[in-house]
Amino acid sequence: MKQESNNPSGRPRSFDRDEVLDAAVRVFWEKGYEGASLGDLTDAIGLNRPSLYGAFKNKHGLFLEALDRYTAVQGRAQSAPLREETDMEAAVRGFYREIIRTVASPDGPCGCLIASVATEVAARDPVVRDKIAGNMQRSQAFLKERLVTLGGSSDADADLAAAMILTAGMSLAQRARLGATPQELGHLAQGYVRRFFHTPFDLDQGD
Repeated sequence: MKQESNNPSGRPRSFDRDEVLDAAVRVFWEKGYEGASLGDLTDAIGLNRPSLYGAFKNKHGLFLEALDRYTAVQGRAQSAPLREETDMEAAVRGFYREIIRTVASPDGPCGCLIASVATEVAARDPVVRDKIAGNMQRSQAFLKERLVTLGGSSDADADLAAAMILTAGMSLAQRARLGATPQELGHLAQGYVRRFFHTPFDLDQGD
């Protein structure tokens, strides 16, 4: 998607917004929001500061669009098993496999831009917090629908199960950031799946 941005000479400069955002995602993912300087970002995305400001207003604006880009790209890959599998257990296994591929790749930063970086920013930034919360709500609603459709769960049970499955997925990303290997994460994911699908529990049990 080619767009134009201003440069110091006054001539419009075309650039591919998705490529710029992919480069920004990697910088924020590796260095965090505070750790990513404007110099780091301009070097990576190939735009000078005036062009960055013209296209994204400021570093915060670039970060918000980078979050949207990351969510779209990684979310599409990670949710593919949930959309395509006809067995819910296999779907969740595939979902965790895609998460592990993302968060523990030898070719990219460890962890997850959302779980590792954006949640820290969200603690003091209501715009980022609302964006993450909205994404989580949509993800949970989608997973709940799949649980109801494939597993025959009730709405209440499916809603809780969806929240638990997503929370476990975020824990894989956090452990990857702390150095867990793909093998360790895979073993943990297997444990989550066994717990979710093979260990009965009663939500109505009291203490």
